[in-house]
Amino acid sequence: MADGTHLALACLLHDIGKLLQRASWGGEALKGKGSPRHPSYSAEFVELYRHVFQQAGVDPGWLKTTVKRHHEGWKLEEFQPQTPEEWCVALADTFASKEREEATQGQPGGVTETPLLSIFHPLRLQGQEGERLGLSPVHGRGEGLKPGAPYPESCPNIRKEVYHRLFERVKEGMEDLARRPPKDPQVLLLSLAALFQESLALVPADTQSEPDVSLYDHLRLTAAIAHALWAYHGGKASVADLRQDGEKFLLVVGDFGGIQGHIYRIAGAETGVGGIAKRLRARSLEVSLAAEAMALGLLRRIGLTPLNRLMGAGGKFYLLLPNTEEARRALEEAQRAWGEWALRGGASLLPHLALLPFRGQDFRDFAALLRRAHRELALAKLRPFPHLQRTEDTLRQALRPCAACGLRPARKDEPGSLCPECEREAAIGRLLPQRDRVGFFVEEAFPPFFGFPGLKAALGKGPLPQAWHTYRAQPDFTPDGTSFEVKPLLGHLPTVAHALRAKDMDLEKYRTWALEEGLWEEEEGLEEDRPLTFGELAALSEGVPYLGGLMLDADRMGEAFATGFRREDRDLATPSRIAALSRALEWFFSVEVLELIRNPTTYAKRLGWNDLEAKVKARRYPLLYSVYSGGDDLFLLGPWDALLEFALDLERLYRLYTRHPALTLSGAFLLFGPKTPVPQMAEALREGEKRAKDAGRGRLYLFGRAVAWEELRALKPWQEDLRRHLREEAVSKAQAYRWLTLWKQFWAKDLDEGERMRYKPLLAYALRRVREKDQGAWKRYLELLDHTQPAWTHLPVWVQWALYGERRG
Repeated sequence: MADGTHLALACLLHDIGKLLQRASWGGEALKGKGSPRHPSYSAEFVELYRHVFQQAGVDPGWLKTTVKRHHEGWKLEEFQPQTPEEWCVALADTFASKEREEATQGQPGGVTETPLLSIFHPLRLQGQEGERLGLSPVHGRGEGLKPGAPYPESCPNIRKEVYHRLFERVKEGMEDLARRPPKDPQVLLLSLAALFQESLALVPADTQSEPDVSLYDHLRLTAAIAHALWAYHGGKASVADLRQDGEKFLLVVGDFGGIQGHIYRIAGAETGVGGIAKRLRARSLEVSLAAEAMALGLLRRIGLTPLNRLMGAGGKFYLLLPNTEEARRALEEAQRAWGEWALRGGASLLPHLALLPFRGQDFRDFAALLRRAHRELALAKLRPFPHLQRTEDTLRQALRPCAACGLRPARKDEPGSLCPECEREAAIGRLLPQRDRVGFFVEEAFPPFFGFPGLKAALGKGPLPQAWHTYRAQPDFTPDGTSFEVKPLLGHLPTVAHALRAKDMDLEKYRTWALEEGLWEEEEGLEEDRPLTFGELAALSEGVPYLGGLMLDADRMGEAFATGFRREDRDLATPSRIAALSRALEWFFSVEVLELIRNPTTYAKRLGWNDLEAKVKARRYPLLYSVYSGGDDLFLLGPWDALLEFALDLERLYRLYTRHPALTLSGAFLLFGPKTPVPQMAEALREGEKRAKDAGRGRLYLFGRAVAWEELRALKPWQEDLRRHLREEAVSKAQAYRWLTLWKQFWAKDLDEGERMRYKPLLAYALRRVREKDQGAWKRYLELLDHTQPAWTHLPVWVQWALYGERRG
C-alpha cells in the first residue's frame, strides 16, 4: 500500500497529460502504446522522468499505472480504476471537478484553441457578470504565471505553439529536479506543484465544460482530496470502503482576531521613529506567519502536506483534513498550544479554530460548506481560550511594561527598555530588505526567529535546506531540491538605496541632505540597505513633507464567495472555482501590488504610460512602504505625492485584472506628520475607508471627499493646471484659498438654492485678478461657475492636492 503523499503525487500528475496532448496536437504521437487520450499522455510523462521519481523514493511503475487509471466513468478499460489507490485518485478527481457536470457529456479530448477564462467572469454581483475574456499562457513576459501576466484579453494568445512552449518550460523544470534530486516524496510533490503553478495556472483544466478553472487549480485540489481521503481510511482501504460515502472530511477554518490592534499597538515616544518603521513591518509579518505556522503545523502533525491548505490569506486559512480521531486530537492540541502562546504575548492576537465534518458529495456546493464553517467559526470566537483555567500560575509579578508594545514586561527595569519580542521585531525589520524567503523549522532556527507552537519561522536568503518548508518572497518557481511554495509575505520596505535613486545622490550627498533636513539619526547608520524612517519618507515627498497613508479594500468579496457563483437553476460554486478565486485575489494583492511598487515599468504598456511617466514612477514608487498587502486589502505608507499617484494606477490595474463592473476598490488616502502615532493613522484611514464605502463603494476618500475613481482621474488635470499656474503666479495661493471659502459656503447647511448660487458672482469677481495675469487660466477657472461639474463638487480635492504639491515646510 502506498502512503498519502504518494497518492497526492499521483493526483498532481493525473491530468498532466492534457498539456502533452495539446502540445503534440496534430503532430507527434505517443512514443509508447495506448490510446491517444490524456491519461495515456500522463503515464508517458511519468515514464519520461522515471529517474526523477525513483530518486525521490517513488516507484515509477506504480505511479504510471495509478496516474493512468483515474476515470471511473470511461468505457475504455485501460483508464478504469481497479486497485484501491487508483480508485482513491479517481474519486478525488470526481470530487474536485464538479464543474464538469455542467457540460454535456461527450468523448473526452483536448481543444487547443480554448483559452482559460478569467475566474472573475462567472461571478454574478449586483446583477452583472464579468467580461468573457481569456488569459494568455504565453505572453510578452514569457511562459506561464509571472507578474503582469494574468490579465484577461479579448484576443488571448492560444496559438498552436503555445502548449509546446509550456511543455518545454515543464521539461526545463524536470531537468532542474534531476540535477537537484528531491530528498523525499514531499519535496518532490511540492516542487512539482510549484512548477505546475508557473506552467499550468493559465491553462484550462477542461475544454468541454466552462473553461474557467485552471489545470493547476484542479490538480492541486485533487491531490489534497486524495490525501485526506486516504488518511481517513488509515492508508489501507478496500474499493468498497472508498466508494462508500460518509463524513470522511473535515473543513477546518483558522483565524486570528485582533490583527489590526496587534499590528498598530506600537508606542513610539520612547523608542524613536526609525524603530517604529522597522518594527511595524516585522509585526505585520508576524501576523501573516502566525496563521501560516498554525496551518502548516497542523498539516505536519496529521501527516499531510501544504497542498491541503486550500486557501489562506489575511490571517485566515482553510484546511482539508480527514475526519479522524487523530485529526480532532491534533486540533484540540493546537487550540491549547496556540492559546497559551497568545497569552504569553499579551493576548493581543486571538487564535481561533473551527471544524466542520462533511461528505464527499458535499463538494457539490462548496459555498454552502463555507457558510456552515463560518458559523462554526463565529461560535468559536465567543470563547477565544477554551482551555484557559484560572489558577495562581497564570498570575505574573508586575514589571515595567515594554516601551514599544506596552503589553509584555521589559527586559530591564529602565525607561525605554524593550521586551525581547520587540527587540526581535527591530532586528527582523532591519533584515527584511536583505532576505528573500521564510523558512519554517521543526527544530532549531537561526536567530532572530518567530517561535510559534510546533514551528519556528526565520528569514533567509537563497535555499534553506535545513528548513522543513520554505516560502519564497519572489515569484520564482525553479526547483532547488527543497520543499517550497511561492508566497510573497515579506512585502516591500524602502531603503536608503531607493532614496539615492529617487534623488540621484550618492551616500555622502544623502547624508548632507538628511542633516540639513533634520532627519539624521546616528544610531540608524547610512548603509544602502538600511530601511528608511517615516521622517525620511515624508521628506522625500514633492511639496509639503507629509507622510501619505493609503488603505484599500476589495469591494463585494464577501458576496462574491458567498453567492457570486449561485444561479437560479444551478450553483457554480465548485471547490475548484472557490479556490481559484481565492488564489487570484491573493496573487493580485501579494504579487501584482508589490511588482507595481518595485518594478512599475512592468505595467507601462498596460497602463499607457509614456517613457517620461514610466521613468518617474520607476524612481518614486519603490519609496512606498507596504505595511501589509494580501488577501483582498492593503495598507501602504510613503511620500504622499507618490502614494496618491500610485493609488490611481493600482485601481486601474485592479479593474484590468478583474474586468468586472461590480469588483471595485474602496479606501482612503490621508496625509500625516511623520511622528503621528501608527494607531492614529490606522484609525483615521479605517474611518475614511468606511466613508468611501458608505458613499457607494468604488471610491477613494481624500481631502474630506469620497470621490469615484474616474472622477478623481478627471480632477488630476485640474490640480496639474493649478500647480502650473501657482508656479507661474497666474493664480495666487490667496486666490485658491478664496475658492475653498466659497465652496464651503456653498455647502453650508440650511441654505436654499438661491443662496447657494451667490457663490457665482463672488467667484467671478475674485477671478478678475486671474484674468489680468493669464487669459487662458481665467477661462479655465470660469468653468467652476457650473455648479453641476465634478471640478466644483470636489473642488477641495484638486485645490489642496495642488497647494500641498507646491508648498514646502
